[in-house]
Amino acid sequence: MDVSVIIVNYKTPDLVIDCVNSVRQLTEGISYEIIVVDNASKDNSLEVLRKEFGETIKLIESDTNLGFGRANNLGFENAVGDYVFLLNSDTVLVNNAIKILYDYLENNNNVGIVGGNLYSVDMKENSSFSLSFDDVDSLKKKARWTSIITEIIFRLYRQRFYSDEQKRRYTYKNTFNHTDRPMEVGYIFGADMMLSRKLYNKMGGFDPDFFMYAEEEELSWRIHQAGYKIISVPAAKIIHLDGGTFKIDNSFNSRQFSMRMTGAMTYYRKRFGPQGVQYFYHYRMLRLERQHKLAKLMHRPMLQDVTQKQMKSLTERYEKIKQQIL
Repeated sequence: MDVSVIIVNYKTPDLVIDCVNSVRQLTEGISYEIIVVDNASKDNSLEVLRKEFGETIKLIESDTNLGFGRANNLGFENAVGDYVFLLNSDTVLVNNAIKILYDYLENNNNVGIVGGNLYSVDMKENSSFSLSFDDVDSLKKKARWTSIITEIIFRLYRQRFYSDEQKRRYTYKNTFNHTDRPMEVGYIFGADMMLSRKLYNKMGGFDPDFFMYAEEEELSWRIHQAGYKIISVPAAKIIHLDGGTFKIDNSFNSRQFSMRMTGAMTYYRKRFGPQGVQYFYHYRMLRLERQHKLAKLMHRPMLQDVTQKQMKSLTERYEKIKQQIL
């Protein structure tokens, strides 16, 4: 078996069906299996998926919601492919992306992880990777007054003088491969990651201390430290709905925010120790406070998407999560 495609489901059976069907329709030239891990959805997911696919996929039922990383680890335990392709349930292949990524890994032994370009439903750029790993220096830089003021000035400039296409290209300049060539990046986002079964096993998979968010960065960091490259392969194209397991609206999503910050602080603890959590908390709060002060000074309360009410709430949430991580 060449590739084991692992998809984690949490109350999104319809998305999984679309994802699996796209794999079947567009994947050719390699042998593959599809493994779906149901993360204790406790809805009709299992019934729907069994009715749709029967025994043509491996459907694994978890008794508890394991989160992203541990659910993929469970899928890996049941995989037999030489390579594993971790694919979000809210994705749809656009082309023979799995074969393209497989071929790249087969021909580049010094590469640890590959991923394709992610697109929105209307085939516009979507965040696909980060050019670098997060660290304390990047936190410090973002918290500086000069960085905050420069960011606001350029944001206002873009709003006035940039076309919609220019705005979009700028937004995704560091998270989307606009070239037609593979390029080395910091880490691939978890929506589509392919790596060898041997390397996944060697690294021990995702760290079980993560529930959701930042686990792919932490795993990629370990793989990078082991001497492997992380590569964006733009020839592989995938649509990513981005947030299929969350209700997407313009309101503040408390649950999603808590999971993101918990994941980020866990990453800093893993990489920099307990002091890393303190650094993260200090510089994130410093940035928020300065953003809020500047927004008030400019009489633009929503300029940084932080209102007075949210500021107090965010402070309390950051403090609570920090104590949990420590």
